[in-house]
Amino acid sequence: MAGDALPERVNILVLTPITEQRIAQLRAIAPERLRVIAAHDELHEAIRADSPPALLGSAPPREVKRTMTDATRDEILASAHAILMPFPFPKGLLAGARSAKFLHWPFAGVSNLRGSAYWDAAVPQTSSRGATNALPIAELTMAAAVMFAKGLHVAVRNTDAGNFRRDAFPLMRTVTGKTMGIVGLGGIGAHVARLARGAGMRVVATRRSAERRAADTDGVDVLYPAAELHQMLAECDFVAVCAMLTPETEGLLNDAAFDAMKPGAVLLNVARGEIVDEDALVRALRSGKLAGAYIDVYRDDFVSPPSPRLATAPNIVITPHVSGRSDVNHAYAFDIFRDNVRRMLNGEPLVNLIDWSRGY
Repeated sequence: MAGDALPERVNILVLTPITEQRIAQLRAIAPERLRVIAAHDELHEAIRADSPPALLGSAPPREVKRTMTDATRDEILASAHAILMPFPFPKGLLAGARSAKFLHWPFAGVSNLRGSAYWDAAVPQTSSRGATNALPIAELTMAAAVMFAKGLHVAVRNTDAGNFRRDAFPLMRTVTGKTMGIVGLGGIGAHVARLARGAGMRVVATRRSAERRAADTDGVDVLYPAAELHQMLAECDFVAVCAMLTPETEGLLNDAAFDAMKPGAVLLNVARGEIVDEDALVRALRSGKLAGAYIDVYRDDFVSPPSPRLATAPNIVITPHVSGRSDVNHAYAFDIFRDNVRRMLNGEPLVNLIDWSRGY
């Protein structure tokens, strides 16, 4: 992307709510050259119209005060050279972004874009891979591992039932000395590995780019190539699913994968629901092969609740895709966007450019 292909005046369009301080940080990249326009409210109605009710939640639409006519908004969109995209997102925006040099998405995985005009579009697009709430998600993953090890999921049920008999409480286990397996050693997986090691656990992981098995590398005790997933699973007391959803990973955790796991292992899925074969998961829980499962994600979780069969499986704890929430901002999508605006101006390669053939 050549810097001289850009006009002297470069337009940056921000379609996600951010603070004035961050707007100022964008302008500071090149104050005389950049025009930064925040226009999230101008697309509020279109975003709601294109989003499933389950994603919007039950809260009534917030009141917004539009300051642009439709013609002005469309003109700004057509002249934008870099766009910080929102989530949820309007499906019809791409056709009007005629001058865009790149779009940046605030999420790490881009499976949300499947079936839309954005998927494999000609305009370069970047993601927030490795930089979106990775630490809060990893902390919740570790919390879930400790929850099952100490039987706290049973304690909650017993408390609700008024059952305080000692014999109704399960055997507690330590996590120290146990093995944490990570499916997909990316941004989230690396944080899970660090926290697990800090708790005294042995950590093994798979990574798509790993060509061969390697010991004591990249923050884990053993790194496996993706093709050796089942060999890795056989070692694990806890398995954290942190991979991207791609055609290769869809349904990756299936009957064969669960058969490969230790009896009494625990599954922790904080990636995408479609990576796990939910029928196979239910069978593994009902048979006792798995001691438990924590899932923050399930199939079509942006559209509908989990299936009754999944929700009523034994020893399962479900949260509705909220593991990234935190009292401290760990969403660094803006930082990647800001860096890429600078790179665009300087004619440098963009970071986190989406490879549609890989799916992330």
